[in-house]
Amino acid sequence: MSDISGTQKKAPFFYGWWIVISAALLRFFSGGTFYYGFSVFFNPIRETFGWNAATTSVAFTLRSIETGVFSPVVGALADKIAPRKLLIAGWSIIGAGFLLLSRIDSLWTFYGTFVLIAIGMSLGTGLVMNTTVANWFTRKRSRALAITFIGPGVCGILAPLLAISVGEFGWRQTLMVMGFSLWAIGIPLCLLFRDKPENYGYLPDGEPLPDKNNGKILANKPLITGLTAKEAIRTRAFWMISLTQLFQQIGTSAVSVHIVPFLESVGVARAVAALAVTGMTASSLFGRLGFGFLGDYTNKRNLIALSIILQIMGLLFFSFITQNTIWLLVFFLLTYGPGFGGPIPLWPALQADYFGTKSFGTIMGLLTLTSVIGGLASPVIAGSIYDITGSYRLAWYLCIAVTIPAIPLVLLARPPKS
Repeated sequence: MSDISGTQKKAPFFYGWWIVISAALLRFFSGGTFYYGFSVFFNPIRETFGWNAATTSVAFTLRSIETGVFSPVVGALADKIAPRKLLIAGWSIIGAGFLLLSRIDSLWTFYGTFVLIAIGMSLGTGLVMNTTVANWFTRKRSRALAITFIGPGVCGILAPLLAISVGEFGWRQTLMVMGFSLWAIGIPLCLLFRDKPENYGYLPDGEPLPDKNNGKILANKPLITGLTAKEAIRTRAFWMISLTQLFQQIGTSAVSVHIVPFLESVGVARAVAALAVTGMTASSLFGRLGFGFLGDYTNKRNLIALSIILQIMGLLFFSFITQNTIWLLVFFLLTYGPGFGGPIPLWPALQADYFGTKSFGTIMGLLTLTSVIGGLASPVIAGSIYDITGSYRLAWYLCIAVTIPAIPLVLLARPPKS
């Protein structure tokens, strides 16, 4: 590991890349257990207590509410508190949440523990990590963020393993092991995070500071620039980005929650359905890495618009899948995966381009507060449609219709005037 004490020599391996690697691993385990892997637990928990799909899906809506309400708070904290402290607190809560989830005995304890895990995820994953990486990189910001999102791109391999464990040992035992494992893995990785590079004698991307006062940035010469949160929300770009994320989130939230239940409903075996989660996250790597690396060289808005078009095409293929047309799953993975993954590293990179890093966490938190509305209702509506009609097809058509406006909205999100 490179020496991060105050020095003017350019280290052979910039410490910012250790942060990127740690973020990728943390996102692998958070995505594989909670955001994507939890679809494996959906039906087993529902069947244990006799709940219907809509009632069980409320937990995911509560997760979205927590994310929306808590994000501005986490964003403000990320701008003021060392990321390591926030991440350790988050992963401590995550492990405890999974242990408590393994002991639930009612709908309300299910909801409560689900929200507890969501709070831990808010403190221990995306927003804090994005803020840290955005501070450590400028020229290479888009590709650095793209690499951190390799983690959730490959985390789908955990879904089949979780499905096997649930089948062999039960969902309660599997959740208990997950809780202890996430403590053992997550907290040590959090210790690798550091605050802004100027505090360790470097400019973003690993360039040494010109000042030789032990590599420390002078208090009267701040290098972090950009708009304040109050200034950002007065720009047209802020609201165009926020609305685009809102409409895009509707489809992705419903698919993430119901991909396994939907495939099971059309006659696909649970193990195969779990493999589809693996395929979806793996194929999203093409979007995360491809679009993420391109984002450092070309217009990010156009790349996001292209990603959304691919996402819509994938949803259309998804809606036509039946037991006799399971081959359409291949076309779903080849289009929806890259389309879903493409905007993930581009959004924080575009935000830093437009608004700077002065209040990066706070601004991202506010963007999340608005955009997360898209993920609030769609899982419950999709579950309700299935409960009423016995099919998810209408739900996917609605997701397609609502996602389409995101394309012109992102193209209208032009850079704010200086």
